[in-house]
Amino acid sequence: MPESDGSGKPIHAAFSVNLNLERAYMLRNSAGWIAEYQKKDAYWLHDGNSKRPHALLISGKHSNGFFNSRPVIADEPLLREAASDLVDLFIIKGGDIEHVDRVVGPQTGATKLAEFLSDEIGKRRKRPCHWASPAKQGEGELKAMVFNDPKHMVMPGERVLLCEDVLTTGGSVELTARAVKEKGGIILHIVLILVNRSGLVTAYDNLIVALIDRNMPTWEQAECPLCAAGSEAIRPKGIPEWARLNATY
Repeated sequence: MPESDGSGKPIHAAFSVNLNLERAYMLRNSAGWIAEYQKKDAYWLHDGNSKRPHALLISGKHSNGFFNSRPVIADEPLLREAASDLVDLFIIKGGDIEHVDRVVGPQTGATKLAEFLSDEIGKRRKRPCHWASPAKQGEGELKAMVFNDPKHMVMPGERVLLCEDVLTTGGSVELTARAVKEKGGIILHIVLILVNRSGLVTAYDNLIVALIDRNMPTWEQAECPLCAAGSEAIRPKGIPEWARLNATY
């Protein structure tokens, strides 16, 4: 059992001397965050019934499960709690918020998350932390992340903490990291994620630290076992499509 300070809250002894920072007390564990996604009707898992459709992801791959972070991001009080727990995890994993100059997450899913993480870091250390959110441009081999907002731009020499809402392949994190390096930023060794569904431990050589780690396999259409069983692949985010995924069959 972890040690306690008498209040019932555990002390993470290995990190209690991390400068003068507050000890990390997470509001929810992984199961608690999955429950929040379920409350938002934002977590879905295929039950094996071939009559039920399955998820067609933006990447073009198929999957038997889906986390939709949009309702969580839209709930600002809940997202601030998520940011607080992610900063706790960052500290627990050895990160130092005194060494974060800017938080960067790709548009549009991680824009608000980057802002709220920077707010949380600034509040805890009592001095501002900046943020930025690059936009995706191009397709195929020309795909890249570009910083367009002059008010939120990575500056040379800044130490940058990357974040993302849902990690599926790690592609967006890699593009974001490249964009940061092109601006002269220095990428810290941890990337903060709301949901890691990839099964990966690292992304672009950065340790993945997530509120939820839930591996959900993905397949190309030709290799998809759900397609082979007769299930239809549909985009999961539309209201009619989401209803079809969750209907009774």
